[in-house]
Amino acid sequence: MGVDGSYPYIVALWLLPLLGALVLWAFGPQMRRVAGWFGSGVVGLSFVLTVLSWSAGTQNAGGAVGAHQALGSWFAGFHFGLLLDPLSLLWALIITGVGCLIHVYSIGYMDGDGAFARFFAYMNFFVFAMLTLVLSDNFIGLLVGWGLVGLASYFLIGFWFFKPTAVAAARKAFVINVVGDVGIMLAIFLIVANVHSIGFGDAFAAAGSFSSTTLFAICLCLFIGAAAKSAQIPLHTWLPDAMEGPTPVSALIHAATMVTAGVYLIARCAPLWSHNSDAQLLVGTIGGLTAIVGAILGCAQWDIKRILAYSTMSQIGYMIMGVGVGAYEGGVAHFFTHAFFKAQLFLGAGLIIHALANEQDVRRMGGLVKKLPFAFVAMLTGVLAICGIPPFSGFFSKDQVIYGTLQHGHPWLYAVGIVTAGITAYYMCRLLFVTFLGEYRGDVDPSDLGIRHPELAGTPDVHDAHASHGHAPAWIMNVPVAILIVPTVFAGWLMFGGDNSPWARFFAAEFAPSSLPAPAISEGLTAIVALLVVLLGAAVAYVRYGTAAARAGAVARLRDESVRMPALLRNAFYFDAALDLIFVRASQALGTFFSRYVDPHAIDGAVHETAISAGWLGTLTRSFQTGLVRAYAFIIVLGAACFIAYYALVGGTH
Repeated sequence: MGVDGSYPYIVALWLLPLLGALVLWAFGPQMRRVAGWFGSGVVGLSFVLTVLSWSAGTQNAGGAVGAHQALGSWFAGFHFGLLLDPLSLLWALIITGVGCLIHVYSIGYMDGDGAFARFFAYMNFFVFAMLTLVLSDNFIGLLVGWGLVGLASYFLIGFWFFKPTAVAAARKAFVINVVGDVGIMLAIFLIVANVHSIGFGDAFAAAGSFSSTTLFAICLCLFIGAAAKSAQIPLHTWLPDAMEGPTPVSALIHAATMVTAGVYLIARCAPLWSHNSDAQLLVGTIGGLTAIVGAILGCAQWDIKRILAYSTMSQIGYMIMGVGVGAYEGGVAHFFTHAFFKAQLFLGAGLIIHALANEQDVRRMGGLVKKLPFAFVAMLTGVLAICGIPPFSGFFSKDQVIYGTLQHGHPWLYAVGIVTAGITAYYMCRLLFVTFLGEYRGDVDPSDLGIRHPELAGTPDVHDAHASHGHAPAWIMNVPVAILIVPTVFAGWLMFGGDNSPWARFFAAEFAPSSLPAPAISEGLTAIVALLVVLLGAAVAYVRYGTAAARAGAVARLRDESVRMPALLRNAFYFDAALDLIFVRASQALGTFFSRYVDPHAIDGAVHETAISAGWLGTLTRSFQTGLVRAYAFIIVLGAACFIAYYALVGGTH
C-alpha cells in the first residue's frame, strides 16, 4: 500500500466533482448560462490536482508504492482511506482529463436543452463516483463507488426521460449492474470472513493462505461485478441499449471510464488472480469470447452509435482477456489508448449526428467527407487507432494484449485476438466508407452543426432548439475532439521499448514481474501477422463498400440488408431473449404464482383466519356473560366443588 501521510490534493481532487454536482443541483436554474463552464471547470481543476499529485502517486518508499490518505475507522479491520498509486493515478488522469474534454464538448452538444444544468450535475456526480471507485483503499469504498457509478449511469442514460426507449435502457443498465454489485458484495463477505479486514493490502497479503476453492469463489464473485460493469457476455446486453443517452454520455461512460471499471477491478486484485490459475482461465476465456462476439455483432449494425457500442464491448473484451490471463500491463495499456480513440470516435460521431438532425443510420449518410471534413479527420484517426495501424496508439496496446495471451500459455486466445483484430478492421472501415464516401443518401442538408435536438422540440422539460436561442459556436465541440487526436496518434509510443519502455517502468512496482518462457512466435512476428490480418479486413471492407463500383450495388441494398441479415445476428445471438426467458419471465411467473395462490390463500388466508378465529372466541366468551347473578353464583359453587373434589381425590395421594 502507499506511504501514509497527509495529501490534501488527493482529497480535493476526489471531492471537487461532488461539490460541483451539489452546486449545480441546488442552483442550476439560476446559473444556467454558466452551468456548462462551471461543471467543466470543476472537473478540469480536479485534473490539474491529479497531475500535481503525480510525484505522490509514483513514490516508492521501502516497498510502499504511492500515497495513502487515511479518512477514518469504524472498528478493527474496517479502515477507510484513499490510495493513489500508479494504477489509480492512471485511471484518475483519464477520468478527469478525458472527462473534462467531454464536459466542454457537451456545452455545444447539449446547447438548447432545457435541462442543461441538470445534465452537468449528473456528469459531475458521475466523475465523483468513478473517482470514489478507483481511489478507495478498501473493498467497501470500492463497492460504494461501484454502486454510485451505476446510479449516475442510470441518471445519464435516462436523461431524456420522456423517451420510453431511454427509460427502458436506463432501467436495464441499472438492473444488470446491480447483479454485479451483489457479486462484489458476496466476495467482500468471503474476504472479511477469512481475513477479518476490508483493506486491499490485508486481502492481497493473505492471497496465498486462501484455500483454492475459497480463492476461486472470491475471484468468481468479483468477476461477476466486473462482467456486469464492463459488458462481458452474457451481461453485456445493456451496453448497446445505453446509446439512448446523449452522445457525450456514451463517450464518457461507455467508452472511457465506466465500462473499464471491471478492468480496473481485476488489475487492482492482481495478487488474488495470480494465485488461482482457474480464475485466470475463466476470465481470459470470457474476455476472448466477448471480444470476438462483440466484433461479429458490430458487423451487423447500421446505427453509428451501436456500431461503436459493440466495438467498445469487443475492445473491453481485449482488456479483460489481457488482465485475466495475467498480462496486466497489456490490458491496462489498452485501456489507456482506448480511452482516447474511443472517446474521439464517439465525439466524432456526435459531430455527424448533430449536423444531420439526429440521424444515426449510416445508410442515410454518405458523401460527408466534403461536407464535414473535420469530422472525417477525427473519425479516420480513431478508426486507424482502433484497427491497430502503426504508428497509431491502438497498434501498440492491442499487440501487447495479443502477445501477452501467448506468453501466458493460451494460444487459442492468441488466435482469437488476431481474428478479432481483422473483424474490427472490417466493420470500422465499413463505417468509414459508408458514412463519408460516395453520394449523400439522406434527406437533411448537412449544416455547420446548426441543427440541434429537433426531436426534443415541444417536450415538457426542453426548450425548442430553434426558438430564440443562439447556438454555441462550433469550436466548443471541435476543440476537445482535436485535442483527443494527439494522444490517439502518439499515446502508444509510451509502450515502445519493451521492458525498458516508459510504460513498463511506470508499472514496475505495481505488477510483480513474471519470468515466463519465450514463446515460439516472437512479439515482432505477432505484430506483423496481426497487421496483415487487419489489412485483410480493411481490404474486404474496401472491396464491398470502398470503391465507386461496389457502392453502386451496395447502396441499393443497404436499406433492406438488415431484413435479409441472418436471424442469429439480427437478434444479437439471442442473448436478450435468453436472459428474458431465464430471468425476466421466470421472475414474472414466480410473481404470478405468489399473487394468485400464495398471497390470497396463504398470506391473506392466514390473516382472514385469524380474524375469524378471534370473532369466534369473542362470541364464545360472550356466551358466558349472561348478566344473571344466579348463573355466576352457580359457576362459583361449581368451581369450588371441582377444587375440593380434586384435592380430596388426587391431592391426598401425595
